[in-house]
Amino acid sequence: MTVAADDMLLGGRINPERHPTVDNVNAMLTGRLSKTETACRRIATWTGAPAALLAAIVLQAIWIGIGLTTNWDPYPFVFLLTCSNVIQLILIFVIAVAQRQASLHDQLRAEADHGAISRLLYHQQAQELLLMRLACKLDIDTSDMPAILALLARDESPPGEAAD
Repeated sequence: MTVAADDMLLGGRINPERHPTVDNVNAMLTGRLSKTETACRRIATWTGAPAALLAAIVLQAIWIGIGLTTNWDPYPFVFLLTCSNVIQLILIFVIAVAQRQASLHDQLRAEADHGAISRLLYHQQAQELLLMRLACKLDIDTSDMPAILALLARDESPPGEAAD
């Protein structure tokens, strides 16, 4: 028995505290981000929220109302348009950095999922091997099992079962 398997056993039983877990992708990503990247993610998250849209609409409505009544920024509201364009130009780059981080998160998630699925497949193969050994010891006819497992590996229904 290996040291890792030995560590998992607790008095002949599996110790759930030592069982391999699924990777925490959020923690992995947070550890890789710089302060600037973290700030960009927060800004992009906030600007993409419905509250930010509502705030922008209310601010522009108030600005237009004040501009029309006081002639401080008369129609066609050149100062409002200039401020909006400057904000948009800045947010383009902030959102691009945030999208890059989202892409990194997706990549880390895919790697973590691949690792978890690989562990599950190895576990399933070990269970199949154990069951086949038990069946052989109990003199159970398992001659049809290799063909059924081959069909399952090709994602086909075993004989006698309806496909979904």
